[in-house]
Amino acid sequence: MQFVAFEQPLVGQPDVVEEGGTATTGLCDPDVQMGLSALCAESCEIDPRGGQTSCGQRVALEGSSATFDVAGLHEVELTLTVCAREGRLFRIEGNNGASVEIRDRSLHVLAAAEADASPYEDPAFLSSEEGCEERTFLLQTGRMGLADTGRRLCSAHLVPVDAAWQVHLARESLRSIEVCFRETPPPS
Repeated sequence: MQFVAFEQPLVGQPDVVEEGGTATTGLCDPDVQMGLSALCAESCEIDPRGGQTSCGQRVALEGSSATFDVAGLHEVELTLTVCAREGRLFRIEGNNGASVEIRDRSLHVLAAAEADASPYEDPAFLSSEEGCEERTFLLQTGRMGLADTGRRLCSAHLVPVDAAWQVHLARESLRSIEVCFRETPPPS
């Protein structure tokens, strides 16, 4: 199932595609594991409402904006607790111009301009029910896993895990953001 036409094949599909008895047939980057370890090189939490973070040097928080230092990392896992579903709730901007945004109930993933691609959109990424809910993202350079929907997005034009991200937070809509920074795993 192809949702976004990048210059390279595919961007959104189920994380496991059952075809011809092989569980990874058709999976973008089937040889790459995401979220394999529960261990984090560093883990922390951001309290958008209170304007507090326990992320030390990795995250500089100022009002509804933050700068994430993701240099030297392999993977970043973000678990957002969303309690309101109006307006721009969360946005990551990579230094290549790509972005990931939750707006109202929708998820929008925009590739870097040189990809000349249509955005990936999921209009029902968040439920319409009252109350808070969690959504988890796994980001590596070239791929993004949407843990709650079982989708993986792949392209060299996604938000990279390489230097810094600019992150915008809706302080009244987000209850917390749990962050797990993972370094490159040792060879097996």
